[in-house]
Amino acid sequence: MTIDIRGIAKHLGLSVSTVSKALNGYGSVSETTRARILQVAHELNYYPSRAARTLRSNRTEKIGLVLYTNTPLSSRSSEYYFEIIRGAATASEGSGYNLVLYLTVGNQRDRLINICRSHEVDCLILMVGTGGVDDPVDLLLEEGFPFIVLNKHPHAANAPYLVSDHEQGAFDAVEHLIELGHRRIAYLGRDDDPETSGDRQAGYCRALRNRDLDLDPALVVLSSSQPLGAYQAMRGLLELPGRPTAVFAYSDAWAIGALRAISEAGLAVPDDISVVGFDDLRASSLTNPPLTTVRQQLTELGKQATEALLKQIADGEGAAPLRRTIPVDLVVRKSTAGPASA
Repeated sequence: MTIDIRGIAKHLGLSVSTVSKALNGYGSVSETTRARILQVAHELNYYPSRAARTLRSNRTEKIGLVLYTNTPLSSRSSEYYFEIIRGAATASEGSGYNLVLYLTVGNQRDRLINICRSHEVDCLILMVGTGGVDDPVDLLLEEGFPFIVLNKHPHAANAPYLVSDHEQGAFDAVEHLIELGHRRIAYLGRDDDPETSGDRQAGYCRALRNRDLDLDPALVVLSSSQPLGAYQAMRGLLELPGRPTAVFAYSDAWAIGALRAISEAGLAVPDDISVVGFDDLRASSLTNPPLTTVRQQLTELGKQATEALLKQIADGEGAAPLRRTIPVDLVVRKSTAGPASA
């Protein structure tokens, strides 16, 4: 049998108002009375009504996490998103909120408008899978809806974001290859993720400039996110007259596609060509050889984004937008070594 505030009040012979104040932490109830009420509430298995609390506070106590993409999710991306969602869900529940997941594969703009105007949630974490981030950010700013962009740099100066240090991670990866003796280093990027792939390409270029190495445009290839995109792009790199001795890939999934192409060409990693990925998903330690990669703190990204949103709600409209970069780490495994000619 479900017990409510009226049942607790009747059981104790107190007013409903007194019980309500005690359960909601108001200071006008003596500590002795509050302790009696809380004890009886526990004994009677009382749970507060979320719906009633929502009506009183004009909040849903829900955080929305929107995966904004124009292509279906692939199995390769599932772990990446799961780790972020895990961090966001843990932080949400720890603060008494529920996390609601939205996947907008079709009619993304209309779906986002509907989420904002229906007030299904109090705020949004925006993760853009494919395409640019600025269109959905501009829409959310126009709607005046609390949000934070996760793991991409929006151009709007007043847009809050929490992002991994993609550029520095790429710089560290290419610097590692240069220190091993590589001079012909390719960048295998992604053509439908302009912000993230662009940041990582910028880190790649900065590392070359830092060592006074010329950038060969033929060694920069942007592939599609189709299952064989990175594999086919790597095959093209291997057919160059002066093929690269090392490859920095946009992600671990891209690096795994490159490993397949290299193996099918009769070449060995790292003896003939070194490969570095980005993300440090579980599969990266299970490849042959285990993949050198850049580790993102994905669970921490989800956690910190949620905490930042809750603080934004608590502080109100006067709060400055959070714009924070999370450090990454280079994880060196067996897919990198000095070039054969070194």
